[in-house]
Amino acid sequence: MLTYESASELIHLNLEEEVELKILSEDATFRLQWHHQQGAIDTADLETHIKVANPDDPEPSINTYVENHADPAMGLVSEMMVLCSEVLPTFGSYNNIPLPYRGQLQSYVDASLFAHLPEGPVRSSGYVRIMHAAEIDFRKPVRHLVLGLPGYVQFTSPIRRYMDLLAHYQVKAFLRGDSPAFTAGQLEGIASSVNMNAPVAKRLFSCSLKYWILEFLRRQPKGKRSHALVLRFIYCSIIAPGGYQASAWVSVGVQIGDEIDVRVEEAHPCEDVLALKEVVQRNVKT
Repeated sequence: MLTYESASELIHLNLEEEVELKILSEDATFRLQWHHQQGAIDTADLETHIKVANPDDPEPSINTYVENHADPAMGLVSEMMVLCSEVLPTFGSYNNIPLPYRGQLQSYVDASLFAHLPEGPVRSSGYVRIMHAAEIDFRKPVRHLVLGLPGYVQFTSPIRRYMDLLAHYQVKAFLRGDSPAFTAGQLEGIASSVNMNAPVAKRLFSCSLKYWILEFLRRQPKGKRSHALVLRFIYCSIIAPGGYQASAWVSVGVQIGDEIDVRVEEAHPCEDVLALKEVVQRNVKT
């Protein structure tokens, strides 16, 4: 099975036997550069995932891993998914197919305002904080400024996203020569119902993820040091062990983008409590 990690390794090795993978990787890089020329903003981030093999056991096995969207293989897949979602608005608009055309009509974001922040999660965190929510039009494409695209239709995850599934029904009906499965008004009504229920599902997912992350941190040896990255100052928002964003107390002088060591002071998953503290290196005079 080809994993993201093994695919990234093959891309780096640049093997003659994997010429197709090299071509796809180069195309993805060119497309990303083109997006930036169109005003796209890079919001690649780290995403925490956790697997609990036996959650009903008193001491279940917990494995965490971090999904890095800047990873070469992941970037390749992401760009090809964006390409698909970019083609659909043109196809749908030309053939008058009602689709969930997504866009962001916010004011232009001057990327130079964030140039002082380190590239990667820190700069992405700054961008995300000022972005507006996406808007959907069911009759015509809407410019997506963050992606630098004239139109965008999510189409690549019909199993995971209900609106993607409806978009598939619309396109398949057209390809069969039938009328669209749904009118623009019907799509809008369904989307409204989905948007009412989606936050509940997202909240359940977030609560479950946070519970198991806190349980994972609770099990760490007392006093164990872990590396963390300072994203912004609330008290201080950092990427904690396992790629999880959390708050921590840090010493005076720490700057956004600094890498620091932290330790878990408290972790109580049932009480939703996590306390992290910076481990300050003290110079010992001899």
